[in-house]
Amino acid sequence: MPRLIIKNSDRVIDEVDLARLRTTIGRSARSDVCIPDAFASRLHAEVRQEGDGYWLQDLGSANGTRYNNSLVTMPIPLVSGGEIQIGETTIVFEDERLKRSRNATLIADNTQALDPSMTIAFSNRKNPTSEILDSQVSSRTDLLGLISKVGLALLSSSGLDETLNQVASLVFEAVPAERCVIMLRDESAADGMKITVARVRGKDERIEEVRISRTVMDEVMKNGKSVLTSDAQHDPRYASQTMALLGIRSVLAVPLSVDERDVFGIIYADSPTYEATFTEEHLKILTTLASVASIRVENASLLEARFQRERMERELELATEIQQRFQPSAPPKMPGYEFQGISFSCYEIGGDYYDFIERHDGKMLIALGDVSGKGTAAALLMSSVHAAMHAQISARSSLDETVRSVNQYLAENTPSNRFVTLFAAELDPQTGILKYINAGHNPPLVGRAGGQIEQLSSGGFPLGILPSAEYDVGELKLNSGDSLIVYSDGVSEANNLIEEEFGMERLTEVIRKNLKASAAGMRDKVESALSAFTQTAPANDDITLVIVKKT
Repeated sequence: MPRLIIKNSDRVIDEVDLARLRTTIGRSARSDVCIPDAFASRLHAEVRQEGDGYWLQDLGSANGTRYNNSLVTMPIPLVSGGEIQIGETTIVFEDERLKRSRNATLIADNTQALDPSMTIAFSNRKNPTSEILDSQVSSRTDLLGLISKVGLALLSSSGLDETLNQVASLVFEAVPAERCVIMLRDESAADGMKITVARVRGKDERIEEVRISRTVMDEVMKNGKSVLTSDAQHDPRYASQTMALLGIRSVLAVPLSVDERDVFGIIYADSPTYEATFTEEHLKILTTLASVASIRVENASLLEARFQRERMERELELATEIQQRFQPSAPPKMPGYEFQGISFSCYEIGGDYYDFIERHDGKMLIALGDVSGKGTAAALLMSSVHAAMHAQISARSSLDETVRSVNQYLAENTPSNRFVTLFAAELDPQTGILKYINAGHNPPLVGRAGGQIEQLSSGGFPLGILPSAEYDVGELKLNSGDSLIVYSDGVSEANNLIEEEFGMERLTEVIRKNLKASAAGMRDKVESALSAFTQTAPANDDITLVIVKKT
C-alpha cells in the first residue's frame, strides 16, 4: 500500500498508509497526518488519490509546500521516492507498486502437473461423517475414537452454517433421534435464541415450524445442564402441552459451551412415541460430540463475525471515499477572490455538504448544507442534496429555482423526520454582488475590511419539510478585504470537556481578530481556536467551514 514516511532531521518519526482518498497534512490534530512543526499551517497540504496515482496539493499554507525542492502552486503527481517539504519536516512518498513495475522480472513456472491417479485417490476418499458410529459406542476407547472422528469431520467445515449442518449430521449418526435442532444465543432474536438448524432424519430440508419445551431450554441455557428423558409424556420435570401435542417420548438436550459458565447454544434431539428411546449412553455420546463441536462452532462464529465486520469496514471505506469525492477536489480559482472549504466528520462519514459550482455565465455558486442526524443515514441524504444541486445548476436554474426544486424533491422523497438546512449563494465576480438564500441554516458572518462583523438573516424553512415553501433572496456586496464565513452548527455548538459550547461570540471574535488574513489563514485560525477550546473532548457533530474573501 502507498505510504508517507515522515522524517525530522533525517530521523523517521512516523509512517502512514494512504488508505483514504484524501489525506490531509498539517499541525492540527484533526489532520490525518499531524506534524509537530512550527512552520506548518494547521491545515497545510493534502495528498489525494486519483485513479491509480496520487497528487499533492497545497491548502493555502502560510509558508508553502515544496516537492523535490520546487514550490507547489497547483496539484502535482507524486512518484515513489519523491520528497515533500513542509517547514523543517520531510515526507517521503513510497509506492511499492511503482517500484515493482519498473523492475518487473519474468519467472518461469516449473510446477509439474498433478498425477491423475493422485487426484482420483483423493476424490474417492470417504466422507468422515459416514464413518462415525457404525455401531453403538459403549466404551472409553469408543468415546476417544468418537472425539477423533468428530474432530476430523468438523475440520473440513468452513463457514458457520456448514459446521452446524455437519454437527446435525453427526447427531443423527450418533444417536437414534428423529429430529435435531441446534440453537445459538442471539440477543436480536425475540426470545434471545436463534434456530440455526432444524432437520428430520433422512431429509435435508429445514423444518418450517419448531416447538421446543421452554423447561428443557431453560435447564440447558440457564443452568448449563444436560437433559435426558426416555418418557417425556409422563416425566414430571418436562411433561408439558408441547410434548403432548408433538407426541414426543425421548428427549436429549446438551449445552454448547467452551466455558461452562457461558453457554452459547444448545443441541436438541428427540424421538416420537413408540420409537427408539434414549439412554444414558446416548447422553454420554451427545455430550462428547457437543464438547468437541463447541470449539469448532465458536471458532466458526468468530470467523463469520470477523468476515462480517471486515465486509462492513470495506463498505464503510467505500462510502467514505464516495463522500470525499463529493467534496471539491480543490478550491476554485477566480481572479480577485479566495475560496476555502474544509469538513471534518465526527464519524467515518457525515451529513455536512459544501460545494463551489461555477455557472455557465461565470458566476460562482457557494453552498453549505447540514443534514439532520449523523452517520450513514445523514450521508445518504447528503448525497441526494449534492446530486440535486448539481442537476439544477446544469439545467441553468436561477438561485431561487434551484433551492425550491431541491426542497420539493427532498420533501417528496425523504422521511418526514429528515430535513436539511442549507445556505446557498451566487457570487458575481465582476460586481462583488452576492445573492443568497438561507433555508434554516446558521446565520453566516460577513467580515468587513473596516472591522465590522455582520450576521446574515436565518431565512426560511429547512429543506424537505414543506414541498411548496417559498424562500426570500437576500443580497449584499463584497468589497475589497471583505470575507463571507459560512459554517455548520458543529462549529458554533462544539463542546469542551465541561460541556460548554464554543458559541457565536467566540467565533465572531476569532473572525474579527483575523480579518486581514487570507481565506486559508482565517480557516486555520478558526480551526485552531476550536481545537484549543474543545481540547480532547470528542466531536459531537460534523464540522464544516466555507470562507470566501475578496482580495
